[in-house]
Amino acid sequence: MARILLVDNEAGDRRAAARALGVREQELEAVESIAAALVRAAEAGHGFVLVTPAQLEASLGSRPSSSADLLRETFDVFEDGVCLLARNGELKVANAIGERLFESALKGELQGVASEASRRGATADRCLTLEGRAFAARAYPLSERGVVLYIRDATDEREREIGRLQSEKLASIGMLAAGVAHEINNPAAFVLANIEALTGHMRLIEDKLRDLPEAGPARAAMSSLLFEAGAILQESKEGMARIQRIVKDLGSFSHADDDINVPISVNVAVESALTMLRNELKYRARVEQDLRAKRLVLASAARLGQVFLNLISNAVQALEEADVKRNLVRVRSFDDGGHVVVEVSDNGPGISAEAAPRIFESFFTTKPRGMGTGLGLPISLGIVRSLGGEIIVDSRPGEGATFRVRIPATEGAPASRSAISEITPARVFSRRRILAIDDEALLLKAYRRMLGEAHEVVTALGGPEAIQLLEKDARFDVVMCDLQMPEMSGMELHAVVVKRYPALADRFVFVTGGAFSGDARRFLEESVPAVIGKPFNVDEMLTLVDSIASGRGKRAGRPASPRPPSPPLR
Repeated sequence: MARILLVDNEAGDRRAAARALGVREQELEAVESIAAALVRAAEAGHGFVLVTPAQLEASLGSRPSSSADLLRETFDVFEDGVCLLARNGELKVANAIGERLFESALKGELQGVASEASRRGATADRCLTLEGRAFAARAYPLSERGVVLYIRDATDEREREIGRLQSEKLASIGMLAAGVAHEINNPAAFVLANIEALTGHMRLIEDKLRDLPEAGPARAAMSSLLFEAGAILQESKEGMARIQRIVKDLGSFSHADDDINVPISVNVAVESALTMLRNELKYRARVEQDLRAKRLVLASAARLGQVFLNLISNAVQALEEADVKRNLVRVRSFDDGGHVVVEVSDNGPGISAEAAPRIFESFFTTKPRGMGTGLGLPISLGIVRSLGGEIIVDSRPGEGATFRVRIPATEGAPASRSAISEITPARVFSRRRILAIDDEALLLKAYRRMLGEAHEVVTALGGPEAIQLLEKDARFDVVMCDLQMPEMSGMELHAVVVKRYPALADRFVFVTGGAFSGDARRFLEESVPAVIGKPFNVDEMLTLVDSIASGRGKRAGRPASPRPPSPPLR
């Protein structure tokens, strides 16, 4: 009877194995892993039989004629590759999987890791890739007898690790983006409010100037200065609008951990990605857009935006920096039967024949060191496939590349959240009494300037001060309240108002620079009549105030979005 080496990490299985084999327990030697078994067998210098309890009935139903036969049969059962190499790198023994892998394109790398282990006299590890699969190879040196190679398929493990890292990355980016958006939106809100108020004052000055009896040179010079000042203010408003759009796109990353699929337009995700890459595109290439897709897809806006951000960024980075006039990135979308298609093309050098089969492999990149991680395309492919779609690549060396994203279309209305009522306002608003609550004193001051001409504005610096005011006088037509405040949040204040002053519960307009918690987002979607994002312009707020005060405000967080004409400020 051959000596038996049991491979198992459960101590109780040794006794069961002895019973199944009809031998004494003392005749079994146990180790915890295949690698340890191979090293032990090589060191002992004579034959061992390697078994696992789960394979006893199947593999050892009848006694084999020799331990060598059993060794071969047992090796071939393993799903991992096991090879014994001579010191010169020649394959001496291998199971079926190990032999197949050793004779593949991995041969040179496997011999390399074996040589490293032999040279160092210590275990050596290497990560390898073959036909889109990831393998982990470990080499164990056996003094003068050669090297044992243990090769396992680590693809699923690697993908899980990539997914975990990506989730952590998105969560971190989301928290950072939400915080940055909130901090930018607060000062941006009072800057825009002050610009709006100053624009109103400029109109009043211009009106009074026109009423002067003398039309001399001084009045003409003053009119010219006022006109120039008005132009400056208008340009400042446009700049603030651009900041608002950029922060909104940045803030979309704060929802990346939601992973909630809703009907959305791919055009919105593409435009968001282009906005994020505006600066890089401006100095690297011309951009042509042809966004004609009408149908919606069921997807997470943040994750779909990440796909197009990766594809457009790759297209830009494939182009030579010094040739901006020639460089071209084309982005187009269209409906194709039951699918929506987005194509991102460039006129760069294209993808080489050697790299083409590997571009979706994790950690494979053709970019210079420090420029890429090799994760962008695999992650994008994973996101698109999770939506039931596919990414198709068309490229010829020297003729650029086209990445075509096909996603199944869905039915239903687009998911949208806006802060402005559908009601088209009249040119003159009824005067209302407004309570404005925020933790930014400068913003409250700007509210008074912005809305003071049309309404009576009472301000409270934070939730506790607002409660004190309401205890004295709760007669307000509208309550403008910041959502995120340090001492008492807008959600907490609203809960107090619902209990103590229920008549005001439906008169809230939440003003937010970013809801960066799941509870806050659910609250805005389910519990409030209206919400408006910072920064906003006076037209939007005046229209929303009138709508809420007159009982026409949208409920359940679904206000609509057309922009009304500018009302008078006096």
